Amino acid sequence: MSIKTDSKLIIEYGRLLYQRGMIAGYDGNLSIRIGKNKIFITPSGFPKGNLSSTDLVITDLSGIVLSGRQKPSSEIAMHLQVYKNRPDIRACCHAHPPFATAFATANKKLPENILPEIILFVGEIALAEYIPTGVAPEWTKLAKYIKSSDAVILKNHGLLTLGKDMKEAYFRMEAVEHFARIAFYGNNLGGLKPLDKQEVMRLRKLKKALDKK
Repeated sequence: MSIKTDSKLIIEYGRLLYQRGMIAGYDGNLSIRIGKNKIFITPSGFPKGNLSSTDLVITDLSGIVLSGRQKPSSEIAMHLQVYKNRPDIRACCHAHPPFATAFATANKKLPENILPEIILFVGEIALAEYIPTGVAPEWTKLAKYIKSSDAVILKNHGLLTLGKDMKEAYFRMEAVEHFARIAFYGNNLGGLKPLDKQEVMRLRKLKKALDKK
């Protein structure tokens, strides 16, 4: 895709995050990998529901600004860790959706073995330790969680989802938030009931096959 197209996608999905109530104020950040060694990222201190193309920033994978008038997101280190450790990932979406963030503040993991759609589209939802915002060296801790997960609940913080493009990263965000809401209500109705182990194994194999296509 062209840089112009990538900027439109970040603007579009930033607006969706705001409209769907997954961010408030200046919350959240989005990024897209450009080639191998550059990224497009949202700026620091701007509402993501009301961005323009001139607000976005391009940096290299060390965080040095190559283009743009604004400062990159204060959480750029999170995004850089993803791109350095997952060459298959081209987009990151970070937000504070209420139900998923409730699990983050309760330090509780969302199970993978409840809904077929989560197994097939998202896979394991990791629960990462607390990582201080704005402390770049601390984000190296993220590497172990994203090794095999495309969705990570960040303790006392929010949710990070990854994708081969921004559409996939964003809709994984929606899927996890929707599941977190279902899990919240299910827990209050007597507890979540897992799928049969054989069915979980079948779905995992199907996901692997689909991911290879």
